[in-house]
Amino acid sequence: MNLCDNVESLRVADIEIVSKIHKTCFFDAWGPSVIKKIFNMPGTFGMVARRQNYNSIIGFAIARLSADECELLSLGVACEYRANGVGGSLLTAVMARAMAEHTKWLFLEVAEDNHLALKLYRAHGLEKVGCRLNYYENPDGTKTNALTMRCALPIAEFFGT
Repeated sequence: MNLCDNVESLRVADIEIVSKIHKTCFFDAWGPSVIKKIFNMPGTFGMVARRQNYNSIIGFAIARLSADECELLSLGVACEYRANGVGGSLLTAVMARAMAEHTKWLFLEVAEDNHLALKLYRAHGLEKVGCRLNYYENPDGTKTNALTMRCALPIAEFFGT
């Protein structure tokens, strides 16, 4: 069941809410100033998901385009809306934007123990291409490996050529 019927471009006015959601998703959360700084980098764009029949933001994705690549920098969904299609809607929107910009690849990193995210990314064609040992720090001081994932974006199919 997808609780999201509206995915649109992230606006500066959305950054405070995105930061609050980021804090619920990640130990090393990005505050509003960090998100603004990232958002102002060349090639960076963001998407937000809004709850069906409401105006409230329930998820976000931030990505950066460079040459023929798109890197998903962060994707998060408010706790109560996870596993309901919101993350998939956001990822699909990022991939569509990347394809419209003629990028060939989508890259990301994800904690190897983030099973919901891994399921989402694999369902969208991403495959593990590497591992960064002890990349993420956990609240208890331990470290978690990051998997690097990649998929080819079907530019020719997207544009009907």
